[in-house]
Amino acid sequence: MAKELLNLYWVEELLPKGYIRKPMFGGFAFYFESRLVLVLFESTGERSYNNKKYNFELWNGCLFPAEREHHPEILKKFTFLINHPVLPKWLYLPLDTEDFEAHALALLKEIRKLNLKFGVIPKQKKSKFKKIKHLKTKRVKTHLPQMFSDEPKKERFNSAQKITDLKNLGPATEIEFTKAGIKTVQQFLKLGWKKTMIKISRSNPKNIHSIFAYAVIGALKNQDWHKISHIDKLAAREFMKNLREKKSKKNN
Repeated sequence: MAKELLNLYWVEELLPKGYIRKPMFGGFAFYFESRLVLVLFESTGERSYNNKKYNFELWNGCLFPAEREHHPEILKKFTFLINHPVLPKWLYLPLDTEDFEAHALALLKEIRKLNLKFGVIPKQKKSKFKKIKHLKTKRVKTHLPQMFSDEPKKERFNSAQKITDLKNLGPATEIEFTKAGIKTVQQFLKLGWKKTMIKISRSNPKNIHSIFAYAVIGALKNQDWHKISHIDKLAAREFMKNLREKKSKKNN
């Protein structure tokens, strides 16, 4: 059975509301409206296949299923993607790719826009199809956080009972907050986004990425992470870049 995501949990929390998650080959597959749109793997150490060695981990990153007829157009636009060596029908973004976060964000935007060039309809037995359709009809709870309406800030925070009651912040994020000592909404509000990012980055250096900061800023402003202003995004990127540089200097 697949283990819970440790490094890529934030990718899952950026998927459209209403997705279904299923274990797949030691990772997780994500379905949206009956289409397989994303597979996440976190397995290190394997870089060889068919006697050929690659300069990236084969099972550590994001795989984007797409019909072969769409591959040329997708690869032309998203030049950082590659056909997976083992599963060439899937397009792969290794976790150690330079600017991984920005690239993942660009691809997730396509999925959120329901770009039908991304995703495939799985071939499966009729009984399994009925099961998925039944789950969708029942509105099964997903791993996405609860979303508030755009209510005023004061009322929003007064009504929030826990971190996951805020926009963009799901169960995995709440765990990271708790590890960093941020256990209540009021603590989070008092800290603000910069001090929050410093604390969770110290608690777990793998949290030093700008998209996490987008989500935190959006939660404080009651906005979806991808709708925060350009100025906020620029501030988040600069701040997280500084944190990475400080971390690198400290290690050296």
